[in-house]
Amino acid sequence: MPPRPAELEPDRQLSDNGIYFVGDRGTLLGGGWAGTPRLVPESRMRDAELPPRTIPRSIGHHAEWIQACKDGKPEDSQAGFAYSGPYTEALLVGDLALRLQKPIEWDAAGMQATNAPEAEPLIRKTYRAGFGITS
Repeated sequence: MPPRPAELEPDRQLSDNGIYFVGDRGTLLGGGWAGTPRLVPESRMRDAELPPRTIPRSIGHHAEWIQACKDGKPEDSQAGFAYSGPYTEALLVGDLALRLQKPIEWDAAGMQATNAPEAEPLIRKTYRAGFGITS
């Protein structure tokens, strides 16, 4: 465990997951998994003037993702489809290179390794008759 912030109330425990920032004008304590940050001691939080809410509140990351899929608008999801899709694709091409032990020339539009036909079964699954993915 890190050292206790000097401003932390004696009866208040640090959890095993979280973060705190020590600044010139106080300490900010945040719970794990992006928990709501709080000034410590709690009396400082009650006296703090919070900034205006300018970003729309989330309906929850699962609900955002589902709604973005249904609407065909990946940019509406805070899950980050715009960067996470290409990022994941690049990581998986790296996996192909490791698995096949050779550099991969990747055609993103065609979703294929142009220099490695042996990669095709790793890229696309063959489904038995009557079971498949349709668009």
